[in-house]
Amino acid sequence: MGITGVSLLGNYLNSLNPAAVTKINATTINLNFNYGFLKTSSSNAVNKLSSGNLLGINIGIPFDQGRGWVMTLGFNPYSDVDYNVKLNGNIGGQNYSQNYSGTGGLSRINLGMTYSILREINVGLEYNYSFGQIKNENLIDFTNASYNDTRISNQTDFQKSFLKGGVIIEVGKLLKILQLRSLTLGFVFQSGLNLNATKDGIYRSSIGVDTIRIKEGQIEIPDVLGFGITNNFGNKVIVSADVVFQDWSNYREYGVQREGFQQAYRGGLGVEFLPSETNQSFWGKNAYRLGAFYENSYYKVNNESINTLGFRGGVNIPISRYNSLDFAVNYSFRGKTDNGLIKDEFLNFTAGVNFGEIWFIRPSDEDK
Repeated sequence: MGITGVSLLGNYLNSLNPAAVTKINATTINLNFNYGFLKTSSSNAVNKLSSGNLLGINIGIPFDQGRGWVMTLGFNPYSDVDYNVKLNGNIGGQNYSQNYSGTGGLSRINLGMTYSILREINVGLEYNYSFGQIKNENLIDFTNASYNDTRISNQTDFQKSFLKGGVIIEVGKLLKILQLRSLTLGFVFQSGLNLNATKDGIYRSSIGVDTIRIKEGQIEIPDVLGFGITNNFGNKVIVSADVVFQDWSNYREYGVQREGFQQAYRGGLGVEFLPSETNQSFWGKNAYRLGAFYENSYYKVNNESINTLGFRGGVNIPISRYNSLDFAVNYSFRGKTDNGLIKDEFLNFTAGVNFGEIWFIRPSDEDK
């Protein structure tokens, strides 16, 4: 839907706001997959690539549906690094090629709990443990075999815990306003992530390999703050909007502030067309979703912000009462080719599988 789901209550799992899962009606397991295409353009070159990956697995277990008591478990990627840049040059009359590459990223394991206060104020708290590794490599390859090639590798390991909390208020129900009975307001806060980091350098040449500890300290990632509003119109259409802020000017790397980092924000607007209550055909039973988002990134290049605009569409196909499939397509573009910059265009296809099963339901007397 183009949104992050800050205020979106429903029978689905939400990886951003831990308070958003109080309405799930069965133990739910969600798997998401992605396959995407990237086109990168500059003033004098165009490159294309494609890749796919598992976006994460999440589990929601409702202990008490009436009170919104739900436990969540998940394993999800937090960030991803994957690049490879090749340059050609000449020094002292000798031709060489130089490759810069990087792989890795951060993952997180989360455990959360939610509860509904007065049945209209939904609160959630989530503990996250993040860990990962990033490898950067610089290879200098001389065409002349008489010159020694050089390979420099940097490996950084990360680990740290952080908390995430959220609230979703069912405003109309709380204030007993019939016209606003489906209106919800959401808030989410994610604590700053001060990663414990160690950076090792591995230097390879014709005379051997040398490994040294370059740095040891903390990578300080700033807090995340989000707000959202959602309304259900006649049990036919859900409209939701949210905005998320993260001030990357507070980012520190081993105690040093990085130049070019700035306040980042992302705003999204989404619409979901709910299944028809009268049309029981295949097309009438599905839910359809559309959305768009705009993102001001956390960094500047050549003193210009690198911004992203994206559009999404998808469908939820029910298989049974508690099982369904999600399919979506996303097109977005980031940056531009002016002023020595690069423009990225993304076309992503995602698929989600939702498994549901009833647990923790008290049996009736005749079933005992």
